[in-house]
Amino acid sequence: MVDYDAAVAAVQDPNADPILLAKIAYENPEFGANVAVNPRCYPGLKRWIAEFGDDRARETLAQYGFTAEAFGGPVQDQKAPAQAAQQPAAEQAQQPAAQAAFEEPVATNPYGFTAEQALTTTDQMQIAQIAQCAPELRACIARNPNTYPALIEWLGQLGDPAINAALASRQ
Repeated sequence: MVDYDAAVAAVQDPNADPILLAKIAYENPEFGANVAVNPRCYPGLKRWIAEFGDDRARETLAQYGFTAEAFGGPVQDQKAPAQAAQQPAAEQAQQPAAQAAFEEPVATNPYGFTAEQALTTTDQMQIAQIAQCAPELRACIARNPNTYPALIEWLGQLGDPAINAALASRQ
């Protein structure tokens, strides 16, 4: 848990680690408004704060035009693609782990992000948006050599086997 003094220092630091800011917003909701106005607060974190933050944080973000609705509505769990749901479990278990980790995912996001974009874009904001809005493409983001270090670190903390395999292939 981030202690109070460290949280105060981080939210005031224009070079704060975005991962630390996310941790502060999650563990200390009273800092949500301060995290939201920090220049290192990435769009996905702003969306999360706009949806789950306290009233002061949501009001602060609304003043800047950031609301959960502006980012496509509330965060919802993604449904598994119908193709994967129809595949028998025994058949899925027989696939080699390395092969499954690098299969191109089926893009199911409503924003039009593709696996090709996730693998090749150099635009850091677009990389952040894809990671936030298209969870099915996170393994591709992990393989993109242009993905920034803080996002790589965050992806590694998710515990997803496909993402972990993609991160291991970077080295």
